[in-house]
Amino acid sequence: MENKFTIGEMSKLHHIPIKTLRYYDEIGLFTPFEVDPQTGYRYYTLEQFKKLDLILYLKMLGVPLKEIKKKVEYSSLDEFIQMLTEYRQITEQKINELTKINGRVKERILELERTKTIKYIGKPLIKSLPDREIIEVKRRVSTLNECESILRDLKKKINHITPIVIGKVGFILSADYITKRQFTDYEGMFLLVEEHVSPQHELITVLPSGTYASVYMREPREKEEKYYQALLTYINEHGYQPDGPFLIRQIVDSAISYNEEERLKEIQIRIKPLTVQ
Repeated sequence: MENKFTIGEMSKLHHIPIKTLRYYDEIGLFTPFEVDPQTGYRYYTLEQFKKLDLILYLKMLGVPLKEIKKKVEYSSLDEFIQMLTEYRQITEQKINELTKINGRVKERILELERTKTIKYIGKPLIKSLPDREIIEVKRRVSTLNECESILRDLKKKINHITPIVIGKVGFILSADYITKRQFTDYEGMFLLVEEHVSPQHELITVLPSGTYASVYMREPREKEEKYYQALLTYINEHGYQPDGPFLIRQIVDSAISYNEEERLKEIQIRIKPLTVQ
């Protein structure tokens, strides 16, 4: 039949399942030009190809089918221009979102690449760090299950803020705990929020800029004690004192590498000049 296409032909031409075309017909999104009353066969025309292309394009952008149904109905040039303008806005929004995601992934790749060449494992050093936005949870954490439970709750609240959390999770432990030699529990958790992408949100706080003492380690948690002590000794010898809690971040963990030699953890603590009495 000239210029008419069966549902099977439409499926092959547009690489779309027959059951999907039938569903679109059922919900009134994309109906055949003609249905044979005797056989029930559906027939489509060339003029309908553009509408189907628009539907598939909007679906690719993540627009719900209910919204697509509203947007593909137009009857004048002005309505068609308005429709294309809305498509452009949606596309630009997606581009901006993907650009941000791409930037975060790029930063993470660079950080992971740097972990392979770090030379100062186990040796304390002093660094200057800028403000860092975090989401902090002040809750005692002693087991992996507790950690995962907190993360699951957080993801429900902040997935739209920072969807990529691998390597961005850290733990908090006060210097007083170290002095008292209490290492069984962390006092809280934090989640780093990528720079320049986080909106203002009630859950977000700031790790203040300043001077930090830092040490990298590749050993398991039960070996952390000596690194806390090493940092405290180091900052005292260099004329500083603690000005905040220890921040412990597992940059490379078992979720990233099974190779224990590739694991990497950083312990930081903000410091200030030692007060002379």
